[in-house]
Amino acid sequence: MGVDLGKGDGTRGPRTREPLPEVTPAVAPEVAPEVAPERRPGATVARTTPPPAPYQRREPSLPAADEARGLNPHAMGVFTTAWTAGWIVAFATHLWWLGLIMLLMQGAVFGYVKQQGLPWAGPGRAARRARRLERHRERARRRGALAPPPPAVPELPDPVTTAERRLAAVLVTAETSGGRMDPEAVELVREVDRLLRPLLAQVRTRDADPQVRHDLETLAGEHLPRTVEDYLVLPDDYARTHRTAAGTTPADELRAQLQLLVEGCRQVRDSLLSRDVDRQQQQSRFLEAKFRRSDLDL
Repeated sequence: MGVDLGKGDGTRGPRTREPLPEVTPAVAPEVAPEVAPERRPGATVARTTPPPAPYQRREPSLPAADEARGLNPHAMGVFTTAWTAGWIVAFATHLWWLGLIMLLMQGAVFGYVKQQGLPWAGPGRAARRARRLERHRERARRRGALAPPPPAVPELPDPVTTAERRLAAVLVTAETSGGRMDPEAVELVREVDRLLRPLLAQVRTRDADPQVRHDLETLAGEHLPRTVEDYLVLPDDYARTHRTAAGTTPADELRAQLQLLVEGCRQVRDSLLSRDVDRQQQQSRFLEAKFRRSDLDL
């Protein structure tokens, strides 16, 4: 504390100087340290990154059945032993150049045989030959030496076979009509079937007159099915009791039509068989003229 020595009358006592205010230096605010969150027992901490994928053991990839053309372990062991014995024998018999070549090529030969098998044997021989042949054909086709295969022509259905199926279906329909067709009409349908079936088989297995063939196909595939179907469309009581202008019922008309079909089948059969009889007679005359000795030759 200082003493004021200024002028004065001396009556006043010494003056004291007021102390300066104390200045405290500025202190940077303290940063509160990070406090780890309190973990309760049994609680889980949330992750900010996805967990790693679990390890999954994978089986080693195996070649497909058509690609596994190499030797099996047993055959590979036999081939390795034979190859090693070969270059050892070559060195022992002073064929050092052969033994050296076999020794240098051992790794490449073993790898090829293990993957591809022996060139002259093994299950892949036929597949390699087929691939080689296909490559040759492709090259020849590009050069124009081999014409492309013709497109496949769809086979048309045999009309005789179709007629046989229609005939069998009509017979089944007549026999299972439940009494709507009287027994006489069903028997007439069976008679048509007995006449047509062997004739259709005959024209299908050998050459026949085109007109006869057409008549048989029309009888079995058109006329007989239409006759039966037109009758079965009518109600049962109407077909048996209704009278037409000629005084006949539809059942009578059905029997009359089936009778005409039977007669037509017999005519076609006679026409077909007469050609066979004529052919047989011609053969008899030919053999008689060729092999029978006349009286002048005696």
